[in-house]
Amino acid sequence: MQKRLVKSEVARLSRPVTGQLSQKELKELRRLKAVREALDELKRRGISADIAVCPNCKSPRLVDLTSFHDLGYLGSFQPAYYCLDCGWYGRSITIMSNRPEKEAVLEDLKSTFPSLMGSEETGMEEEEF
Repeated sequence: MQKRLVKSEVARLSRPVTGQLSQKELKELRRLKAVREALDELKRRGISADIAVCPNCKSPRLVDLTSFHDLGYLGSFQPAYYCLDCGWYGRSITIMSNRPEKEAVLEDLKSTFPSLMGSEETGMEEEEF
């Protein structure tokens, strides 16, 4: 099988490697830096936060488009998102967080499944997870 290259991939592969970022890459990097700075400020205030970021343009300006159609009518329980900056529409997003990764996963599990994750009810200690 032969893999077909999209025009943007061909253009990217044909340009010389200069070690410099393109304008689009610089814009995305600035957006990610702004989100990281906001998360750092929240952490200094003692607030844990997760911020959804557009996977296409890295903008935090996402709108949740969940409707009754998305909640089981069509067989999907994942919400849909729309980016106000680039117009991207989809269900999978990137999340930036200021919580340590090890603690974030356990906290999410505990908040999602409190009856299953409660150490008092199961007799399990937190270290066993």
